Amino acid sequence: MNHRTAQAGARAKTAVRGSAPRGTAAPSPPSPRRIRRWVSAGACALLAGLVLADRVAAGVAEDRMADRIAARQSALVGAPDVSVEGFPFLWHAAAGSYPEVEVDGRARTQDGLPVTASLDLRDVSGTAGGYSAAKARGEFRVPLDALAAKRGPGVRLTGRDGRLEIARSFMGVPLVVTAALKLTGDTVTLAPAAASLAGRPLDPANPRIAAALKAAERKIPELPLGLVPSGISVDDSAVTVHGEARNVSLAGGS
Repeated sequence: MNHRTAQAGARAKTAVRGSAPRGTAAPSPPSPRRIRRWVSAGACALLAGLVLADRVAAGVAEDRMADRIAARQSALVGAPDVSVEGFPFLWHAAAGSYPEVEVDGRARTQDGLPVTASLDLRDVSGTAGGYSAAKARGEFRVPLDALAAKRGPGVRLTGRDGRLEIARSFMGVPLVVTAALKLTGDTVTLAPAAASLAGRPLDPANPRIAAALKAAERKIPELPLGLVPSGISVDDSAVTVHGEARNVSLAGGS
């Protein structure tokens, strides 16, 4: 066998063994770090898909609850905004219960007062007719300017330090009365705390002032979902009625 024949045989054996041709590097297997990156990227993509599906399912349930609430509450102006808390939603949906549901909406009373309502429902569970909540709390805000308009022209209402300041003209001079809001059953009462006429102090216990505040008492309209008035507060722009209830039913609608 000559030298050329020997070289050809060696190259043939190399090809049979699957070795790379001379001058070409053999491909190296992926490193453990690269494999970990691939696995991590796949897991993130899967998790993102699950989160998206969970949020879509939650959105469907929120719309369904909003429709049910709107079907029961004719005073609402449009469907409320419903937010189902708790993640993962699908886990709670499978169990048929949700730890917390928040509802925000706008309504109008029978005499035309605008109301902004916020409800916090706890331990909400599905029932044959809809949903029920073990506990519910609500806040119903009425703007002071809307209340003032109901009292007649020239009346101004302002919240100061948790009290209500009532200003109007009396025989051409400004009369200002400051009163504390109280809740007596389902009626909002006003207790005079200070008064002045043309900047001069008046006795807040003056019978005329007491009579005027008595006339300003207001019965709270029936609250939605069977909530019972539990308190009242005032800030610089609105009066807020607080309500509470247990075992609230959200039945109604399809």
